[in-house]
Amino acid sequence: MPAPPGGSRVPPPPPPVSARVAPPPPPPVARSVPPAPPLAPPAARPAPPGPPGYAAAPAPTLFVEYEGTRYPVTKERFIIGRGKQSSDLTIKDPNVSRQHAMVEFLNGQFYMVDMGSTNGIEHQGQRVQRKVINEGDYFKVCDHEMRFTFHG
Repeated sequence: MPAPPGGSRVPPPPPPVSARVAPPPPPPVARSVPPAPPLAPPAARPAPPGPPGYAAAPAPTLFVEYEGTRYPVTKERFIIGRGKQSSDLTIKDPNVSRQHAMVEFLNGQFYMVDMGSTNGIEHQGQRVQRKVINEGDYFKVCDHEMRFTFHG
């Protein structure tokens, strides 16, 4: 094809839209955001602060007296049962469930809780599922009586 008058060439037409290649996206911007620190385990977390001048009272020490021995309740969930490895206070009696009862510390109070046992828990001759433990309370697990006290 001969050159047009004036000596310049006409540029070729642009390729169809489907044949065009998009330019590559810009590289991502690196951000220096440090990772969040891991959460402390629940036992290590401090209690939320109360109102000004408020001091959270430490949990009182509760003791279980059973067969002449005093056992301090040192956990939020103290298990009473037949299982040697799964109980904090073991009662050797086939009528006692492996995990029969639990002394639970919740919202500043101790509770005696039946853990779904077959033979239950009694307080003052009545079967109970869950009851606040007061000073000097007696509970029966099958034929085994235990007394609770806050005095060491």
